[in-house]
Amino acid sequence: MNASLVMKIFSGPIIQPDSPEDVEITEALNAHFDKLEIVKKLREDPSYTEWEPYGNFTEEEKKKRLTSGCLRGSRGLSCQHVFYNSQENILKSVLFLGNALDGWPTVVHGGAIATLLDENMGRLAIENLPERTGVTANLNITYKAPLSPGQYISVEAKLNPTLSSGRKVVVEAVIKDQTGKLCSEATALFVYPKKLKLRTIGEKF
Repeated sequence: MNASLVMKIFSGPIIQPDSPEDVEITEALNAHFDKLEIVKKLREDPSYTEWEPYGNFTEEEKKKRLTSGCLRGSRGLSCQHVFYNSQENILKSVLFLGNALDGWPTVVHGGAIATLLDENMGRLAIENLPERTGVTANLNITYKAPLSPGQYISVEAKLNPTLSSGRKVVVEAVIKDQTGKLCSEATALFVYPKKLKLRTIGEKF
């Protein structure tokens, strides 16, 4: 990544979402995103469908959600694209982690990692649950190595067909840094509740 871009992101105060500086940096991050090997390979694979998260939500709805609202922008979660393989029930998300996600200097907060895992595993889960909706019933995470901000990472989720049926879906996932190093792994149970009325999540969530 361009050194001057890194300096802009990590020197001085945290850049606010939607500011002129944020727009400029996000455009540069998106341009670099398109050159990532993992992105090029996924785009060349016809079995994967690509979309940007919350593609079926209005701008007003996006602002009320955690990852597309208060965590948006170059300081937080940016350049996120989802790649879904419906034949193998695999979902991959590639995104950039900004400098407002630290829990400890130079280390991404464990809660931010948990949020990324839960949301992307949930994306895969709703593709396999009745009415395209559900809730997280259980989430187990093993933090294997520290994850640093200022880099593009991947979240890879896969359905466990043996443990999934009907209203219950089990998803396994990992987070890898830009070098491909395993940083976190997780297993989650998602359920479609019988008595709780939930919003149906449309396509390209």
